[in-house]
Amino acid sequence: MKFSSNLLLLCILTFAGVSTLWGAVINGIVTDDENSELPGALVRLTSLPDSVQTEGQLTDIDGKFEFKNVRPGLINLQVSMTGMEPIVKDITVNSDQDTIFVGRLRISENPVLLDEAVVTAIRAAVVAKEDTLEYNAGSFHTSPNASVEDLLKKLPGVEVGSDGSITSQGKTISKILVDGKEFFGDDPKAATKNLPSNMVDKVQVVDRKSETARLTGVDDGEDETVINLTVKKDMNNGWFGTVGAGYGTDSRYQGNFNVNYFKDGNQVSLIGGANNINEMGFTDRGRGRFRDFGGNNGINSTRQAGINFNVGNEEKFRVGGSIFYTNTDRDSRSRFETQYLFPDSVSYLNGGSRNRDRGQALNAQFRMRWNITEADVLDFRPEFSYNYRHSEKLDSSFLRAGNKTYDLVNSNNSMQRNRGRDWTASGRMIYTHKFLNRPGRSFSAQLNYSFSDTRQHSTSWNDIEYFLRQEDSERLFQFIDSRQWSNNLEGRLTWTEPLGDSSRGNYLEFAYRGSIRFNNADKLTYDLPSDISDILSNGLPDYNHAPEDAVLSNDLSNRFRNKFSNQELQIGYKKITKSLNLNAGLTLSPSSSESEDLINSARNIDTRWVWNVAPYLRVRYKFDASTSLMANYRARTTQPSITQLQPVADTSDPLNITVGNPDLKPTFTQNLGFHFNRFNATSQQSLVAAANASFALNNIVSRTITDPQTGVRTTTYANSNGNWNVFGMLMLNQPLRNRKWRVNARFNGRYASTAGYINGDYNRSGNLTLSPAAGITFSSDIFQMTLTPTYSFQMTTSTLQRQMNRDIHSYGFNTDASLFLPFGLEVNTDLAFSRSSGYSYGFDSSQLLWNARLSYSFLPDKSLTLSVNAYDLLGRKKNISRSVSADIITDREYNDLTRYVMVGLTWKFNTLSKKAKASIEDSMHGPGMPPDDRRGGSTRGGDRPHPRMSPGGPDGPRPF
Repeated sequence: MKFSSNLLLLCILTFAGVSTLWGAVINGIVTDDENSELPGALVRLTSLPDSVQTEGQLTDIDGKFEFKNVRPGLINLQVSMTGMEPIVKDITVNSDQDTIFVGRLRISENPVLLDEAVVTAIRAAVVAKEDTLEYNAGSFHTSPNASVEDLLKKLPGVEVGSDGSITSQGKTISKILVDGKEFFGDDPKAATKNLPSNMVDKVQVVDRKSETARLTGVDDGEDETVINLTVKKDMNNGWFGTVGAGYGTDSRYQGNFNVNYFKDGNQVSLIGGANNINEMGFTDRGRGRFRDFGGNNGINSTRQAGINFNVGNEEKFRVGGSIFYTNTDRDSRSRFETQYLFPDSVSYLNGGSRNRDRGQALNAQFRMRWNITEADVLDFRPEFSYNYRHSEKLDSSFLRAGNKTYDLVNSNNSMQRNRGRDWTASGRMIYTHKFLNRPGRSFSAQLNYSFSDTRQHSTSWNDIEYFLRQEDSERLFQFIDSRQWSNNLEGRLTWTEPLGDSSRGNYLEFAYRGSIRFNNADKLTYDLPSDISDILSNGLPDYNHAPEDAVLSNDLSNRFRNKFSNQELQIGYKKITKSLNLNAGLTLSPSSSESEDLINSARNIDTRWVWNVAPYLRVRYKFDASTSLMANYRARTTQPSITQLQPVADTSDPLNITVGNPDLKPTFTQNLGFHFNRFNATSQQSLVAAANASFALNNIVSRTITDPQTGVRTTTYANSNGNWNVFGMLMLNQPLRNRKWRVNARFNGRYASTAGYINGDYNRSGNLTLSPAAGITFSSDIFQMTLTPTYSFQMTTSTLQRQMNRDIHSYGFNTDASLFLPFGLEVNTDLAFSRSSGYSYGFDSSQLLWNARLSYSFLPDKSLTLSVNAYDLLGRKKNISRSVSADIITDREYNDLTRYVMVGLTWKFNTLSKKAKASIEDSMHGPGMPPDDRRGGSTRGGDRPHPRMSPGGPDGPRPF
């Protein structure tokens, strides 16, 4: 008994000591004059008199704040918000106090500040909050004619690829939103390359659930990362846009326009342009639907025009959509070296190619949402696309063996013509119902249908010489008529049921999804009579159908049919509180596949079933208003493509033959991810850390057999376990005491492990990439500069050819500077140095890319800008890349756009208020210049937004 009493006393003393050690909790609520809660107010605590303990945070969406672990003593509390009178009060914290509620702190508008044209308050360059990383656009200067893409390139942690693709924190950006509304659907480049940067107030990178999950309330695992562009407040009420044109040396030209009408939440935008300077203002998806049409490298000439609209009553019926037309012409030339890895040697393929590719495309996407009643919503999305392509290709290559003398194995000279057309149509309808008499209960039904049809004609001629066999040459003249079409039907039902009182945030979720896809592929290969003299004199014929003297090759032809069905049954638990959002459950996913060959029944595959069971988990925990952690785990099943299944040889490249495998099983992929955000309102320091990993079962890998006498590679596909990759990143953004200086640092790391088979032997290749970077930015009234040293390390390994393991080092720096002179003059320059080592012989590079720009803005409102742009002044630009698979390493250099000078004229127009015009003009100045970078979220009296708006802050967009 005495022992129990002593133990109890010890526990009480320990608890008291811990309470004293950790300190008290101070919380409260900030309101305005109307007693409405104010989100986004800055609350600071400072210990007196030494100021040793200083903390700050922003109030949440309910105007609440909470400080933990406040030590006993005298504390000074300050509450401030742009355009408002600050509150200052002292609080005494005693050692025996656990919680101190300071009540509802009312702050009033400051009439002096609100009467001024501009409110000046420092805004953080980067703010991390929950699932959103927010950049203040005014902190990152761009030139007067800059696009949104130019702005994104300056944001730490955001990377824009040479093809215009965007990644943030290792995640691909799938859409661009403008004030929470989609802009040209799922084509980010239509926004980033066509919209002007001076319209943007904030750039928000948002991790969110799919639209289906957001509508139904039941997670479907289809997460996405999007960028939301919030438009400057005073530019949301009228017409604005830009029209520009330029002409330069080497007959380079550029012309573009964007016309926008934003009013009362409605948006209409017209964009268009033409150029031959590799500025593709859209995502060219049409080329990827066809074989042998290449990528986007080389010199591109493009023409485009489109319209995007979002109109209607947000509360009742809203319609939106986009229509986009594109025309492209690409001239691509390249040289390459490919290493083929074998268990006991390495062979080398060297060559070059030239490709001319032309195409047209029309894409249309529409969105309609009808709020039928308070409880019922109907959402419908139809889409349509049409693509036409035409290409000519010339190739020349020779293969050397991996022995000591590097004997010649074969050489090939080839010509190819391709014509293709593709069209798709799809529709998705979702109906949701909420039970008003039972809060938290909901039901949804979804129906999807899609159809695609791709037709391609290919004429090819190959002149092959073999050096290690008696039959020393071979000429192949072929015509291939191929068509692939599919129908896909999918339905999904969901039910959400609250457990007890819905205010406690406990729910059960049920979902069922069923889909069936009919895949069809016809491939007819014809042998043509070869007349080399006629081909050399008249060129390769361009057939639209097989000529009369063509002979069908049954061995290389087939008509293939595949039916794939998949079902998914999901049961889960959801918990929602102020600080915790939890989704956890189990998914059962059976799938079946059957195949039929209409030409050769011996290739038929009977119905086969595959069953997968996987848990899923999503956790988002909010430590406080500015610190959060998210973790998620998900698995999914992916069906092999029709090309991977089709059991017929593709001999369009007779030295690299591909044969499908109808025995392939679906791939089961598991994904695990973590994401941590923290923002310190006092120091304006932003910290972001993220990691994700992917593991695949039954992954589809290549199985290649090489004939040592001819060098002919025959590749088919097989299922293999063990393919995986991991990615991690860390980013820190920190302004210095002198707010003109800002530093940022980031680190990216990725490792991918890929399996394959080489001449029957299992091989695993690894690819490690490490990319640390740091930067410093200086901004003043007349000068702005950014300096970013860069380094990248890439290590390639192979289990079969360890002697071929290779390290690639790339290092350099990027710097850009802007000088703001009187009378509307501005000088911009950027310098990028890069050097690489470790590539194949002749592919290591060292380049210094220097661009410069001089602009003069005139007229009373500075709306007309004359500019002189010099690109690649030193003529040193190169385009070199490396690709790695389980058995192949390829280094390739493409032709690229080099030195030119262009004179341009741009006109900015608007029908907005004087404040909006000033806002546009201010965006042409440096971040250190008033008022752009120092303008707070509030404006004149009466314009201050209602406090209960979106998570984007009091002046952010509507929830999306």
